[in-house]
Amino acid sequence: MIDKFLRFPAGNTLAVIVLIALIITWLTSLVLSLRNVPVRTDKGWYTGILPVFALLGIPATLDLLQTDGITFIFAAVAFVVFALNIFVPVLRMSGKSSHPLVADWSKWAIPISVIGGLVVSGYLTFIETTGTQVLCGPSGGCGDVQSSKYAILFGVLPVGLLGFLGNIGILAGWAVWQFGPAAIKKLSALSIWGMCIFGVLFSTYLTFLEPFVIGATCMWCISSAVLMIVLLLVSTPAAQQALAIADD
Repeated sequence: MIDKFLRFPAGNTLAVIVLIALIITWLTSLVLSLRNVPVRTDKGWYTGILPVFALLGIPATLDLLQTDGITFIFAAVAFVVFALNIFVPVLRMSGKSSHPLVADWSKWAIPISVIGGLVVSGYLTFIETTGTQVLCGPSGGCGDVQSSKYAILFGVLPVGLLGFLGNIGILAGWAVWQFGPAAIKKLSALSIWGMCIFGVLFSTYLTFLEPFVIGATCMWCISSAVLMIVLLLVSTPAAQQALAIADD
């Protein structure tokens, strides 16, 4: 196991850090969902962990930005999404901006982060379904991960496609939550949260495999995992509120 880990030490170390963040995120979300006290989204410790965890996506996207062509554009989109999830919450906590995007970031962070997720998972879907060589930055490891048996679930379903469909589902749930009938808004908020919980748990499994089983880490996969962390963090407050209303 140690020999595998040391093949790509930088990437695998980042994977371990992201793995810990994934576990902390879903445990935190689960605990908060059981509390009756609303989660503050304007300031406080919970708002503060969003930019901290979003920072984990920066090294991965900086690595991917050293590619060229369409992959550079995809990496740039993901980088901007992470940057927004760092900058906007910090700006909101400082109280120095009343811009609607800043004030309602807990709402708009979901579709914006999904855009990043669709770009990353869409690229991985293309790679996994066509057999095209994956482009990665200097950290390496992407080819090893994408050529492993774990890139295809049950030998049939590309993992990237599962992620792409999951992001579509989250976006659809968000649209219903924001613009659908009042009668199903609560159900929509809970469905978003449920999909994000599943996404984080599945990302936890995949992120564990990379450094400890495959012995290589794909920065596209790390970017996807961190985006799922962001999505779960921003979807938890609405789900907690929906669960509290159901209890009442």
